[in-house]
Amino acid sequence: MKFSNQLKINRYKILMILFTSCFLVSLVVILHIWKGVPIGHLTRDVTTIAEVPAYIGFFSQTGFLFWIATATLCLFSSLMKRTVYGAKHLKKFMFLAGLLTLLLCFDDMFLMHEQLFPSIGIPQKVVLITYGIITLSLLSNFYFVILKTDYILLVLALCFFGLSIFLDMFKIPQVNPYLLEDSSKMIGIISWFFYFYSNAMVITKDLTAQ
Repeated sequence: MKFSNQLKINRYKILMILFTSCFLVSLVVILHIWKGVPIGHLTRDVTTIAEVPAYIGFFSQTGFLFWIATATLCLFSSLMKRTVYGAKHLKKFMFLAGLLTLLLCFDDMFLMHEQLFPSIGIPQKVVLITYGIITLSLLSNFYFVILKTDYILLVLALCFFGLSIFLDMFKIPQVNPYLLEDSSKMIGIISWFFYFYSNAMVITKDLTAQ
C-alpha cells in the first residue's frame, strides 16, 4: 500500500497519537511552570531520581502491570463487534469494569486515596467508601451476568481487597504491616485479573475458535 494511502487510512490514529503525546508533554510543562517541579523529576524513572536500587518498589510495580493488563482485557474485549450469542450484557459489564480498573490503577500508582485526595481536604475513608459504593453499584447492576461467569475468582479478589483495606486501617501488633497488607492486595489484583481474563475468553470464543 502506498504511503499516501497509509496516511489517509490512519489519519485519525495519527492525530490521536499526537494529541495524547502533546497532552502528556503539556502536563509536564504545566507542572514545571506552576509548581516548579524539575522536568527530570516528571519524566525520568523513579529509581533513577531517588538513586535507589532498581528492585525498590518492584512488588507494587508488578501490581500496576496486572491492573493495566486487566483494564486492557476488559476494554478491548468489550469493543469487539463479533462475539458469542448473548454476550451483549457481559460486554457492557466488561467496559464498565475496565473503567473501574483504570480508576483503581491510577489510585494505586499515584497514591490518590493516601495522599492526593487528603491533600485537598478529602479524607482517605471517604475516598475508600466512594470506591466501595462504585464497586457495589457495578456488581449489583450486573449480578445476573456475574452469576453466569467464574464468579468465585471475583469473590476471591473482593475478599482479599477487603482484607487489605482492613489491615491498612487496623494494624496488627508485632506483625509487619506491609507484608500482610500488600500481599493481600496483590492476591486480590491477580484474582481480579484472572476473573476478567476468563470473561474476555468467553467474549472472544468465536474468534479464537476460527
